[in-house]
Amino acid sequence: MYISLDWISDFVDLSDLSPETIADRLTMSTAEVEGLVTLTRHTQGVLVGEIIACESLNTAEHEGGKQLTFCTVRCGDRQYTTVCGAPNARIGLKAPFAPAGIQLGEKQLQRTEMAGHVSEGILCSAAELGMSSWHEILFECPASVPDGTPFESLVPTRDTLIEIDNKSLTHRPDLWGHYGIARELAAIFHRPLKPLPRHAVDSYRDLPAVSIEIADENCPCYSAIILRVSPGTNGLPSPVVMQRRLHALGQRTYNLLVDVTNYVSLELGQPTHAFDADLVSAIRVAPMGKKGTFQTLDGVERAMLPEDMMICDGPKPIAIAGIMGGLETEVTAKTTRIVLESANFKSARIRKTAGRLDLRTDASQRYEKSQPPYNVKTGTERIMHLMAESGIPLKVESRFSLAGNLAGEVREILLPPGRLNALAGIDFPNQTILDILHSIEFQAEFLADGSLKIGVPPFRSAKDISIPEDIVEEVMRLYGFDNIPPVLPRLSLAPLHVEKYIRMEHKARRLLATAYGFHEVHNYGWMNDNWLARLGFEPGATLVLQNPAAAPESRLRTTLIPNLLTLVPKNRPFRDQFRVFELGHVYFPVGPNDSQQPCKDSAEKCLELPRLAGVSYLQSGQSLDEHYLSVKAAVEDLGRVFAQEDYPLTFAAVTEDASPWQKSGTAVHIIQDGQVIGSLGYADKSLMNVLSPEGGQVIWFEIELDRFKGNLYPATRFTEPPKFPGSWQDFSLLWPLSDGYEKLESLLNTFTDPLILRREFLTLYSGKGLDKGWGSYSFRYEIGATDRTLTGSEIDAFHEKFLAFLKSNNVSIR
Repeated sequence: MYISLDWISDFVDLSDLSPETIADRLTMSTAEVEGLVTLTRHTQGVLVGEIIACESLNTAEHEGGKQLTFCTVRCGDRQYTTVCGAPNARIGLKAPFAPAGIQLGEKQLQRTEMAGHVSEGILCSAAELGMSSWHEILFECPASVPDGTPFESLVPTRDTLIEIDNKSLTHRPDLWGHYGIARELAAIFHRPLKPLPRHAVDSYRDLPAVSIEIADENCPCYSAIILRVSPGTNGLPSPVVMQRRLHALGQRTYNLLVDVTNYVSLELGQPTHAFDADLVSAIRVAPMGKKGTFQTLDGVERAMLPEDMMICDGPKPIAIAGIMGGLETEVTAKTTRIVLESANFKSARIRKTAGRLDLRTDASQRYEKSQPPYNVKTGTERIMHLMAESGIPLKVESRFSLAGNLAGEVREILLPPGRLNALAGIDFPNQTILDILHSIEFQAEFLADGSLKIGVPPFRSAKDISIPEDIVEEVMRLYGFDNIPPVLPRLSLAPLHVEKYIRMEHKARRLLATAYGFHEVHNYGWMNDNWLARLGFEPGATLVLQNPAAAPESRLRTTLIPNLLTLVPKNRPFRDQFRVFELGHVYFPVGPNDSQQPCKDSAEKCLELPRLAGVSYLQSGQSLDEHYLSVKAAVEDLGRVFAQEDYPLTFAAVTEDASPWQKSGTAVHIIQDGQVIGSLGYADKSLMNVLSPEGGQVIWFEIELDRFKGNLYPATRFTEPPKFPGSWQDFSLLWPLSDGYEKLESLLNTFTDPLILRREFLTLYSGKGLDKGWGSYSFRYEIGATDRTLTGSEIDAFHEKFLAFLKSNNVSIR
């Protein structure tokens, strides 16, 4: 949107300020200025001339065959002749005349001869004067302008346009006109704002009313007044000041009755429209009601929908509400009576219709910003003032007729004592607050208890100003955000509480997903009775859902394993191997309602506990022992991640069948600090017949996270890497499988030597070449010293010492 500083000067004096200063302060306080445009007009030496004689020339042989007119132009006490090609050249027309010898832009005018006639200058269009791009006709001046008047006195040679980013004004419909911007600039620079001259319409209350009916909720209010004008008034040119400003903003000028409505729209942001009153008997605002077509002022037939809001004469549409008038009721040169419309329409309806029709007019653009209804009356009064100021005798034939609500009341907002300063973060003196609010025409006063009472003027949209925070924004932006010292807020710091189980869950995710190839899943919190029956599992007492998703899915889960096992038959046809884990909760009835019933009240407590469980499926390619040990390694690493070496995990064989998956001989208890905190095992043949009849292996584990011991933030242990190279030696030990790995590990822990840096288990072999019931356990010992490089004799001595230890404990080397 463009704002003319020439136009702004009517309301506030900023002549001592540079355009750059105005633009900068406007950006910081109100709306983002995208740039400045300087208009340079070619008006020096140009005079207002009156055509006193015209002669049409026979120009058939002239270039292009254009119709030319030989005119005599009077400019004060001197007359000139010129050949003119403009279609509106006629006797009595007053237009700018540029005599030969002056500089008109980049062109030096010379006395010339055209079509056998002498041209002593040219009659000018707006384009030739640098006022706009319109060049089709001559610029017409009102008859009241004396011929010979220097045109420079009517049209200054320079004007500056401020280009404002439309998006920064979306919430400020009052700024979609020059007077609203002038009000802002007056407040920003502490200058007086001149009142907007208006013609009081309340003096016509005794005249008949215009019939208006609103039958569409998208029209808050509609006003109309009937004016009688002299014949030919519609063809009269607008005042030069009005035309120069419309041209500056890219608007084409037509005649007074059209230009004045466009002028007020750009000045106030309030669109208006004029109908030929002899063609309209009654106004009705209503939806189109049915599909049809409507011909707008531009002569285009528009396809209308039933919900499109229309202005009608009875049942007949005569305008698309808020967008464009109709061709049939257009004001013409023959019009002697007009219905001047000023209305308010809801933004959503206008936006939908204008967007669908691809007809974004200046009027629709402003209505889309939720214009306040208050401007409806102001727009009418301003138009009537400008018409009277132009010397047009007006006869008012009706009262100012209004349907709906102007919403002209002042809206009240009350800020508690100190609230504004608390929100702003700065202590404003009371008088500073009052001065700022009064400068933008807000009512403001401090009450006896220190509260700030605000009266919001009706020209400010309710969508813009409605809550105390909006008042704070008004004060702060006009005070100047750049004048507020940046101060970091003072806050009391406290350590952030981190829930232990949440931290454990994050650690488990990272370990299982990145190091062991597990994928996290989320199952339902209930179990399926049909699946439990296939597994042969009876969970015992459970909580029961009052409104289950399906009848077999009423019992809340007490373990994560059954739901994880359902994923095996679902995914096995697509993958030869996969690993999944779940971090979820299980639920138990506790207390007097320790039965398979819903918990009815707080006295019947329900226990919810965190669990971590996983399932690994493998079709082939690895022995069951290797598969089992790989999952067991993941569980052991979980223990190290959760508790480091403070509470190591141990394992003990399950001796009783607890479930179809946790059976004696197929599962072990996971033990920490003497307590069972979970279990680990593999699916036996009977369970595999349910999960994967075609074969394969399933390893599972489940850990009770609430019973896991460990520091929330375990101490970091660091051992400096050796500075000197060491050595490593591998040993494969024969050991009875029935004694288990833990017994062998306990034995190896009794062997000590100062050279040992680390012991690592490599692999277990129990296949061909070994006696039945025996396994080959391979270990690697890394040895070294912190102060020297080991000698060969030291390495040999360690080797002999370890072999002697094994022999003394009846352990053989493979």
